[in-house]
Amino acid sequence: MSEATPAVHVLNKMANFFVLKEAEGATLIDTGGKDRLENLERKFAALGLDLARLRRIVITHAHYDHTGSLAALRQAGSAKVLAHEQEVPFLTRTRRLPRPAGLAGFLFHVAEPIFRSPPLPVDQALRDGEVIAGAGLKVIHTPGHTPGHICLYHAGLRALFTGDALVSREGKLEGPVPFFSADISQARRSLQRLLELELETIYFAHGETLREGGGKALKELAAALSEKAGSGRQAGGREN
Repeated sequence: MSEATPAVHVLNKMANFFVLKEAEGATLIDTGGKDRLENLERKFAALGLDLARLRRIVITHAHYDHTGSLAALRQAGSAKVLAHEQEVPFLTRTRRLPRPAGLAGFLFHVAEPIFRSPPLPVDQALRDGEVIAGAGLKVIHTPGHTPGHICLYHAGLRALFTGDALVSREGKLEGPVPFFSADISQARRSLQRLLELELETIYFAHGETLREGGGKALKELAAALSEKAGSGRQAGGREN
């Protein structure tokens, strides 16, 4: 095992989050929902890791089911926090996240203060196309779910970590969920950026990992969404 080919472990607390176990420590992608530090320590110990060896935490977006344990993890060691430059203000709480319309927005308004992490500094603001040094993860800006939402691609593993840009339900690949997305049309357009990847495995925050055929499945989904959007325009309807 090397930094170029880390072992990937899937953990869960409200949403899946991921440990990339490297030769000299580990990278965490998201943190799941709010959890107690002793529980997190136990989960890492089961993987043969000490939280003190956690080198970086890469946040795909600022929703509380992806950042709820960020404060606890930050206190546990010296891990750096990384997020896209457009998502940084939402993590530091200098700006409020745009919320979905309707009922979803109301539910976010009620639930967010209960579950969210307190404001925290971000050590590194990421840009689209950047490869995170030491982790081998390429940043792909996929706005729509939130303005600074990112997916992360590891070329050595031919693997994509989707955040909430994609979900998996009963083994079937699906696009971003309208109920939770600030701009669902933009979120769907962002999927086009993923089609160029040499892709085998897809890791979802919500749903079971797709181990094989990720690139083919993604292209089929993109084609289906494009056909649906075209049919909607012809019928004079709107996307939902």
